[in-house]
Amino acid sequence: MNKREERAHKFKLLFSTLFYEGEEERERISHYSFEKEEDDSTICFETLPEEEKAYLEGEVLKVLEQVDELDRMINKETEGWTTKRMSKTDLTVLRLSLYELLHQKEIPEKVVLNEAVEIAKKYGGADSGSFVNGVLARILPKLSATDSLEEGERKEKETTHSAEDAAKRKKNGRKNPSFHIVLNKKD
Repeated sequence: MNKREERAHKFKLLFSTLFYEGEEERERISHYSFEKEEDDSTICFETLPEEEKAYLEGEVLKVLEQVDELDRMINKETEGWTTKRMSKTDLTVLRLSLYELLHQKEIPEKVVLNEAVEIAKKYGGADSGSFVNGVLARILPKLSATDSLEEGERKEKETTHSAEDAAKRKKNGRKNPSFHIVLNKKD
């Protein structure tokens, strides 16, 4: 399964959980049929291997754990469109892509945005792609600012620790840590 297929399954799995709100997360996930998609014109009834199912379920459960926080972030940036008023498709795309932006830093932001818009266009209404793009465009600069602050704090801590280490070395009479290499010579 490639990344695009993985994201599509995550989207559909997360989307399916919106319809069984009275049940526990695992029960809601159990309603999804993990069938592979060949392409838009072909229907395939081959199911995914168990390890891929388990992986996808685990990923969606992580998103579900964060839903309240994700919804707060979305509601903060959408004027007049709370998550309760949004289409389930658009809401699901926003939750999934926002989760990826926050917790899966190895995925480039441009890829997350592009994939979110493509999924919204494919499964949503006529304006879904534009709507999802607009909401994520409002949220992304704030996420980048938060990342910059966290990076600055991390560098500050590293600098502080380095200065403390240098002071300890100086107190012990060493300027720099040293090490010795011992070679064993065979005669």
